[in-house]
Amino acid sequence: MNTRQVSCLQLFTIVIVTAMMLVACISLTLIPSDAPPMDPLSIVDAFHNAINSDDVDAMLALFADDATVTDNGLVIEGRKDIRSWILYSQRMTGLRLTLFHSEQNEENIIWLDKAHNGSEIQNRYYILRWEALIRDGKIQSLAAMPRYWPDQK
Repeated sequence: MNTRQVSCLQLFTIVIVTAMMLVACISLTLIPSDAPPMDPLSIVDAFHNAINSDDVDAMLALFADDATVTDNGLVIEGRKDIRSWILYSQRMTGLRLTLFHSEQNEENIIWLDKAHNGSEIQNRYYILRWEALIRDGKIQSLAAMPRYWPDQK
């Protein structure tokens, strides 16, 4: 390479690096670093969407690393075990939810769902009562308590 080719290559490199830095700076200003986490009701909506679409990864992403789940007395701790609960628990297999009531007190939220499993006929459903503590946009603790209609077992 001659001196002119080296100079052109250096100039080209400087232009590319400068452009990349400019794009990075612009991107950082478009995404506020202090953006607030999702509010608890948005987390509940995302929870329903993930369950109803059988999206295990989306559901797991809603939980804090050290989260706990209590399912009818069974305590599940940590994301690894929560993943197993999502994938293998009888309650979660084919679960479909429809929210019909919620109450929020700061980080604590309680909601009721009409629930049924995909394999069951639509008119056979039960009520699930959920309680969650949501901090910094993540579920810290979740408790599921089924409430069956009087004519169901």
